[in-house]
Amino acid sequence: MAKKNKKQRFEIDFFEFSFLVEACIPPSPIARAMFWDNVINEYYHELTHDERARLHEWVNRNPSMQHALEHNNEDAIQFNLRYDPDNQYEVRTEYKGKEEIVQAYKDGDRYCIEIDKWIAPEYIKEVVKTKWKKDN
Repeated sequence: MAKKNKKQRFEIDFFEFSFLVEACIPPSPIARAMFWDNVINEYYHELTHDERARLHEWVNRNPSMQHALEHNNEDAIQFNLRYDPDNQYEVRTEYKGKEEIVQAYKDGDRYCIEIDKWIAPEYIKEVVKTKWKKDN
């Protein structure tokens, strides 16, 4: 079956989105956990730099997130790594002769593009730490 283009079915503003994210702070039931993964892997790319920084700050003020981080919850750690404005990189890669610049975050010694996807070191040509500019 061919994949259909996803159509937006619901429209929520950033404030509503932030409350939804906050309600899914790990540990949480499976449906919330799946949404949390989407916040890291997909919705991150739909937010502006300013929204990302605000969401990072907002979620980290929540006692549930603080508790999750104190207990080394991997999902909470991945959110912080992905949304931390000081942990953003542009990684220039070359694979099969094709160069590409990828937005990544650092997790240990790996440059990740999603929770379970990272760039193999042999394809990395250059890494530049990026600094988000405040959105106008």
